[in-house]
Order: sequence, then C-alpha cells, then structure tokens
Amino acid sequence: MVKKIIMILAAVFILIGALCVYGVYRFLNPFGKLVNEELSDSYYYTRDSERIVYSPMGNWFSLGKHEMEVDMATFQVLGRDYAKDEEHAYFKSRAINSPIDVPSFQVKSGFMPIDKNNVYVLVDDLYYLDDSDAEGFQILEGADAETYEQLGYDFAKDKNFVYRNNVKCTEVAHESFEVINYQFCKDAKGVYHYRYDKPLLKIEDANISEVIALTNFCIRDDINVYVYIDSANKIFSFPFKNSEEIRFFSDYSNLIKIDNRIYYNGLIMDDVDASTFEEIEYGYTKDKDHVFFHGKIVEEADVTTFRYNERNYTFSDKKNVYEAGEIVSSKK
Repeated sequence: MVKKIIMILAAVFILIGALCVYGVYRFLNPFGKLVNEELSDSYYYTRDSERIVYSPMGNWFSLGKHEMEVDMATFQVLGRDYAKDEEHAYFKSRAINSPIDVPSFQVKSGFMPIDKNNVYVLVDDLYYLDDSDAEGFQILEGADAETYEQLGYDFAKDKNFVYRNNVKCTEVAHESFEVINYQFCKDAKGVYHYRYDKPLLKIEDANISEVIALTNFCIRDDINVYVYIDSANKIFSFPFKNSEEIRFFSDYSNLIKIDNRIYYNGLIMDDVDASTFEEIEYGYTKDKDHVFFHGKIVEEADVTTFRYNERNYTFSDKKNVYEAGEIVSSKK
C-alpha cells in the first residue's frame, strides 16, 4: 500500500513539474501565430502582431530567433525559408543582396528561388547569419526562368537543358527525360539509378516503356523488380510473375516479398514460408516455422512465444532472451 501511494505521489509531482515547465515555456514564448503555416513553420508574428520573427521550426529555445525589418503590409511567405515584401526578398531572416527582381520573385517546390530573369542557386546556407557583403546566391547560368521546372530535389528541366543538382546534365536526352522516383530516372535511351554525387548507373535490361515506380526507392518493368541495395552497393533485379504479389516491409529495400519468395539484401531467404512471413521489430522476422534475424534462422527460437518487450527493449520467447539473433540468457 505504501509503495502504491509513493508511486502515485511521484506521478503527481512529475505531472506538476511538467506543467510548470510548459507554463514557463508558454510565458516566455515570444511568438504569436505563424504567418503562413502551409508554407513555413519558421516565420511568426510577434505577440502584438506588429513585427515578424524568424525561428527555425519555431524552436526558439534551442535554435534561436531573429527579428526582421520588413514591410508588414506587403510581407508574404514563399517557402519554408523564403519570404518577401515590397522592397526585398528574404532567405530565412536576411534580405537577399543579390540583384533579384522582387515583384516576380518566387520559390518553386519550396526551395528553388527564381524570378522573371533568372534561376538562383543557394551557395551558402549560413548566409542569413553573415553580416558581410558576401552573396549567398548565384545565378544558374543558362537556365531559362520562364520554362524552368523542378523535377524533384535532384533534377530540373527547362526548354533547353536537364539539370542535376544545379549542373547541366548531358548524360541524358533532354526531350524524353523523366524522374521516376527518388532513386530512378529514364529517357528514350535507358533507365538509370542515381545517387547524390555519383554518376548515373544505367540498367541495361530494363524495358523503358514499361517501367513504373513501386515505391520511392524501387521500380519494375514487365519482367523484373529493380532495387538498389546499399550494403551490396549494387542494383538487383528480381523476376516476378504476378505484380500483385510484390510486397514491401518497413525494412525498406532490404526486405521484399515477390510471388512466393522472400528476398533479404538481394538474396533469396532459405527455409521460409512466404505466405506466413511477417516482420516483428528491428531486423527480426518470422514465418509459421522459424524466427529470423537479418535473414538468418534464429536457432532454438520459439515462433509462438517470440516477441519484442517494449519495457526493457529485449527479444525473448518462453525459454530464452535474444540479442542480435543470439541467445544471451535463459529464463530458467
């Protein structure tokens, strides 16, 4: 009884402490409403709504805040870290000192600044903290502002060129180029895998006209599923019969079900029943007969009672406790 009372009192004190901390936080919080919560979580009105404050993600306690000198009547948010008023365009809290045409200035896809004359590239992310005359933006030479469009984060295109990370990409055909997902793209000549700062890797056997995205990291054509496996540093192709029998797990590209097979890190898992296969947590999986850790059978594990214990972050069954697929202690 005494132990129960102590536990209740401790819980009450913790709750009171949390409420006090929250109350102090709210009292010291200098912000009013977000200027435009759909476009940015970093531009706020002050409590009296007479000024604008920039604070990254509103985390003023850890990341600070910067009061801005703006024209309140014409101020508008353009993206998470971009805004403008009648006289100036802003990156985060600082007026951009590059020769930008403010009336036509906009931000495409939330991060690509552009006006009627030019497309601009951010070359110094800390520019807003620097009081020097250094320019944080440069013109993307040769880009046509009128036809420029962002094709995801890595690629863009105008009437003349394809750009990859703000550099003209001559490896692909301009007219037919398309981004498929976060890792694959294509043109009339082929299908390619791309990674930041790495050359495009052509998939020689892919059927260009049939390629579609399955997820943000995986594609298929009419014969194979294609996926890049980080641990192997290569692209794998897995043949399939029924596209409805392709399934992905939370383990992303490392773990895939195709027809009646399970693939882990690009290899077929042995001794697995695909129809009953399921994830557990943190690299552990199971079917009706076995428990697996990173694709390998966990010897002696009992399928029926094997589980993840959230209270102490361990895996166990009725007999043993396991770590990294190995028995670390017995429950005897």
